[in-house]
Amino acid sequence: LLDHMQQRAIEVVRGMTVHEDRMRANIDLTYGALSSGMLMLTLVEEGMERDEAYRIVQRVAQQAWDEGIPMQELLAQEPATAEMDLDSVFDYERYIRYAEAIVARLDEIS
Repeated sequence: LLDHMQQRAIEVVRGMTVHEDRMRANIDLTYGALSSGMLMLTLVEEGMERDEAYRIVQRVAQQAWDEGIPMQELLAQEPATAEMDLDSVFDYERYIRYAEAIVARLDEIS
């Protein structure tokens, strides 16, 4: 059963078409909320109390959603985050850095 499930999964993945432009558009629909966790970790690592960081992240995420403004733009105007390297916080490369290795493993097991 597991072998069959694995083979079906491989067939599905091989038949997939990735539309990078649609993927980017879907990510942009969140106005940066996907990076909320990283933002919070960065704020705490830089010395902010967790509760204060949480309040900032929640407020800015809600404002971004309500007004359709990317969180990164809003955070650039926040005194508590104005000096942060926001580009690194909102860098999605960390989420895909292992994608090629994962796909290569799929090729190995087929």
